[in-house]
Formats: sequence, C-alpha cells, structure tokens
Amino acid sequence: MPPLLPPRRILTITSIATAVALAALGMARTVNLLAQSRGWQIDCPRNWPLSMFSLKIPGLHEPIAQAGIALVIGAAFFVLMRWQLQRITAHRSLLLAAGSLLVLSTNLIHGPTYGLVHPHHDAEQYYHDAAQVTSAGRFLREFNTRQPLLGCHARTHPPGAVLLVHAIRLSLGSPAAISIAMALASVGLTGVFFYGVLTYDFDRQTCGYVTLLLLLIPSIQIYYCATLDAIVAGCFLGVLYFIRHPNWGVSVAGSLASLLCASMLTFGVCFLGPVLVGIELFTRRSLRRSAVILLGMGLFYATLYLATGFDYLAAFRTASALENPGGFMLMTESASYVMTRLENVADIVWYFGPFLLVLSVSGMRLLWQTRTHPDALVTTVLGLLTLAAMFLSGAFRTGETARACLFIVPYLMLPVAAYLQQRGCTPHDKRVLAWLVFGQSLAMQTFGGYYW
Repeated sequence: MPPLLPPRRILTITSIATAVALAALGMARTVNLLAQSRGWQIDCPRNWPLSMFSLKIPGLHEPIAQAGIALVIGAAFFVLMRWQLQRITAHRSLLLAAGSLLVLSTNLIHGPTYGLVHPHHDAEQYYHDAAQVTSAGRFLREFNTRQPLLGCHARTHPPGAVLLVHAIRLSLGSPAAISIAMALASVGLTGVFFYGVLTYDFDRQTCGYVTLLLLLIPSIQIYYCATLDAIVAGCFLGVLYFIRHPNWGVSVAGSLASLLCASMLTFGVCFLGPVLVGIELFTRRSLRRSAVILLGMGLFYATLYLATGFDYLAAFRTASALENPGGFMLMTESASYVMTRLENVADIVWYFGPFLLVLSVSGMRLLWQTRTHPDALVTTVLGLLTLAAMFLSGAFRTGETARACLFIVPYLMLPVAAYLQQRGCTPHDKRVLAWLVFGQSLAMQTFGGYYW
C-alpha cells in the first residue's frame, strides 16, 4: 500500500498552503491601503484572515524559554506517537487524558499568566461580569434589562454564559483554575461525544484515531483552554450524538439536555435546528423526536419566563441589535460584509490545517460517489450548509470563527474518518498524519499570540 502522505505530497500541500496564505495576506494589505486612501471603513484585520493574532518570536518578543517548552512538548509527543499511539487510541480514558494534557501543555508555551490567567483578564470577558453576580436568580430576573450594559461577550450571549463562569469561579476561585477546568470539561465532552458519533458509522479503530486527530487540530489546541466556545462545541456534539441514539428515551432526554445547555450558552444554537430536523428526517423518515425535543425546549423557557421573567426571545433580539446596530450588514457595510464572510471561511480552514482539509475533501468525494456512509454524508452537508446560511445572514460579523465556530470542526472530520477507513492506514501513516496536524498546532502556539 502506498503511503497516505508521501514526502512529495507533504511538500506540495505545504507549498500550496503557504502560497495561498501569503496571497491572502497580500490581498488584505492591498484592500487596507485602498481603503485608507479613499477613507473607507473596512473590517479587515492586519493579519487577515486571522482576526485576533499577533506574531511572536521567542527570544525577541517572548522569553526564549518558551521555545524550549515547545521542544519538550514536541519530543514528548513524538515518543507518544512512536510507541503508544495504538494504546492511546484503543482506550478512551487514555485518549481523553492525552488530549487534555496536550491542550494544557501547548497553552503553557505562552507561560502560566498569558496561557491560563490572561484569557479572563480583559474587562470585556465573562469573568468580570461573573464577578458582579450576587445571585443567579437575580441575574436571570434582571438580565433583559442589564443585557446592553454587560461586556461585549456577555451582552450578545444568553445568561448561562456568565452564570457558568460564575459557578466555576465560586467553586475554584482563580482564573487559572477556571481555565484548567474549562479545558478538562471541553476535551471530555468533545472526546466522549465525538467518539460516540463516529461509532454509528465507523469501526472502533477508526473512531479512536480520528478522535485523537480532532483533539490535535490547531483550533482545538489553541481555543479549548479557557474559552466558553469549547464548552459550547461539546454541548453541540451531545445533540449530534443523542439524536441518533437507538433508544428513544435516551435520545430525546439526552438531546433535550444538550440542546438546553447549548441554548443557555449561545444564541448560535439556532445552527442545531436544521441539523437536528434534517438528520432525523433522513435517518428515520420521521420528525417525532425533533418535535418532542423542540416542544420540551419551548416549555422550559416558558416555565423559566414565568418563574424569573427572563425572556429568551427578547434577549436574542437585543443581542442581534447589538451585533448589527445598522441592520443587515450587506446593506449598511457592504465591503466589510464581503471581507468578513471570506474571513469566516478562511479562519476555520486555516485553523483546521491543510492536510486534514485535503483528506476531508477527498472523503467528501468518496462519500458522495460510494454512498457507503450516507448518514455521515448528510450530517456533514447539513452542518456546512447551515453554517453557510448563518454566514450569509451576517452572523459572526467580526470573523474569529476558528473560535466562535469550533462546533463545525467535527462535521469536517466525518469525511476524514470515511476516507481513512475506506483507504486503510498503516501505523506509519497514522504517526505521520498525527505529527503533521499537531506540528502545526505546536508552531502556531509557539510563534503566535491570541486574544479572545
């Protein structure tokens, strides 16, 4: 069997990805110069399509010791993949432990302060709003009134975002402890549910390895420590897992619980509506589960409104107005609309990585031609089309989608799983792919600074 990624193909993919990245950066610089010369206001960050990114060089911008930490992590990862890969992917507990340790380790490349404390430091973060909460019930009762006065993140999210950070803060205290707790919870939710989703279509060996690959992706390694969006991604995966569960009661109860958790953390939960309905309609030719789940969600928020006065729909309208104060972005900020829509896609692609992108495209082609895993194909298509519709509507107006849309990464990984299982992989193929994916994550953590 020929190698999955022979050296020549690795060099070709790397060269093309580098050329595209440089071309995108050059285009963005040109657009900014043109805008400045004509007095236009365009949302196009300096390092487009990377929104909140700054280049750092150990020894120049950061202590040289950080490069040493990165080398130690790289060497440890090499040893793990060389001698323990099969064992790790065969045991879910080891898989989750390895994923958690890697996420925490790569974030510590920035140092404990910047890697664990700083994500909660800025006044616009949930942590500062959570510090003002004296009572969860009172916060819910007053949320609709106080919403426009909260920080830029909290005011465009449901109250659960602040209340979750408030609960962790009361339990653990320090921002560093909150970051660690979020990392462990995010990796745990994602690893368990994604592995479960894969078991519906693929063999156990593929499930373990592809779950590991997911946890090695740059967006996961960078944003799964300290960010609420990682918790959201785990809840979204819970819905994806439970809606296909064979037991009706477990399916409805699990999907409803996951959906409610997600809906209290983000208004982006509307992404799950078409996906939930589409998957059940395709796999069971029925909408009974979806109807019960959505009815349960409606009853929950009606009860919450009667008990506390919190109006979810009013909060959604307020968040939408705050996000787009001038109305539909295409009509009011056409140039920024075009640039940010392109940025939304490019940001996800960049943090996903060129090697997995190539395999994902190959997997989509395979799924379409062979129809060997129709449920995986439908799930991927539904996820991508729904997200595209959200982008076109003006959602995620400032880019930063590698963080804000972490929930889409598993949908991109389903075709990868199909391709790897259909083609077959040697242990050497698996090690090389893992090194390439994690190598990009390690490089981005070593030479990049991030803000959220």
